[in-house]
Amino acid sequence: MELAQAKCTTYKAGSPPLTRKETMELLAQVPGWSLKNAHLVKTFTQPDAAGCIAFFNEIAALSTEEGHFPDVCLKESRFVEVSLYTYPAGGLTLNDFIIAARLDAKSTAQ
Repeated sequence: MELAQAKCTTYKAGSPPLTRKETMELLAQVPGWSLKNAHLVKTFTQPDAAGCIAFFNEIAALSTEEGHFPDVCLKESRFVEVSLYTYPAGGLTLNDFIIAARLDAKSTAQ
């Protein structure tokens, strides 16, 4: 499956998170992302604060379109840290990896 082309699906209450094996297989498809406290995380570098804000707005637009929202933190006016986790599932789901891949595609298109 090409994650960057996939669409998020509506999370069904009670659905389990991905297994460790599934998580590791999907992690290999999103280079630069890592696991930190069970969250999928990556820090994107921007040239300045304006670039961070523009990228943050792209994240917000994508998240709204897909109905799946990451935690986002702007740091030092050059870095945007993105952390993905499906809170209702209590872990990572396919949606987290789809958003990661789509953010990578947006970041490289800039």
